Amino acid sequence: MLELYLSKVTETSESEQAGKLYARVSYKQTLDVQAMARHMAEHNTMFSEGSITGILIDFVKCVREQVLNGNTVKIDNLAIFKATVEANALETLYDADADKVASASIGVLAEGAKTGAAVKAVKLLAQSTGEFTRDELKKDAKLAWTDKAKAEIAAAKDGSQESGGSSQQSGGGGSQNGSNSQTVMAPQITGTTPFAESTQVSIQAEQGAEIRYTTDGSTPTAESTLYSEPITLSDTATVKAIAILGGQSSEVASETFTKSDDDDERPGAGG
Repeated sequence: MLELYLSKVTETSESEQAGKLYARVSYKQTLDVQAMARHMAEHNTMFSEGSITGILIDFVKCVREQVLNGNTVKIDNLAIFKATVEANALETLYDADADKVASASIGVLAEGAKTGAAVKAVKLLAQSTGEFTRDELKKDAKLAWTDKAKAEIAAAKDGSQESGGSSQQSGGGGSQNGSNSQTVMAPQITGTTPFAESTQVSIQAEQGAEIRYTTDGSTPTAESTLYSEPITLSDTATVKAIAILGGQSSEVASETFTKSDDDDERPGAGG
């Protein structure tokens, strides 16, 4: 069951979506590898949670290895994984003035440079397949409003009836207008934990909101780092984030991502 909440784009936004309401998924929790292994072990399997955890961790490492070897990995009924690159804009393959050629490497072109590193960044590309494609998910997904969304809808209906059918938003102080504009949903923090070498952490918030975050466990404020792209962690860290919309801040979301010990100490590793 996917529970939905209502997100209202700030009235001051210059986009055509300003003031409109959009349904968003209210995520209940983030399941890491160990949590998934525990879930799988409860399905009357002969394998222990520790064994499944080790297998899953090794599987993820092998997928990464194959992707970095230039292979495409297809997990039936899940996704197709492959590497892609963000390329630099090269003017020429060889700059005679600088005696420099285009290189198959990762880097940032210096200001005014005509050639150099061909790639700015390497990224993972995942494409859904089988039962995870959009058409298949649409067939099986069951939707419902969160309790808060139900209350907002009921308040809008009651306010409309009390005003003789006029729009509650035009009243300037109705309960729906107040609840949608004053309450900002806490962002969702997702990533893999525990992780071996590094992990990418993504943060999502309702449309129109900016995200501020910290990775040292401190409470984020409006002056904290602005989130713009996934965060790469290479050591154990606690990520905290807030969403800011229309001058209002959400509650603090927090997730701890743990770097695993030596591979030989992983549950299920080494036989």
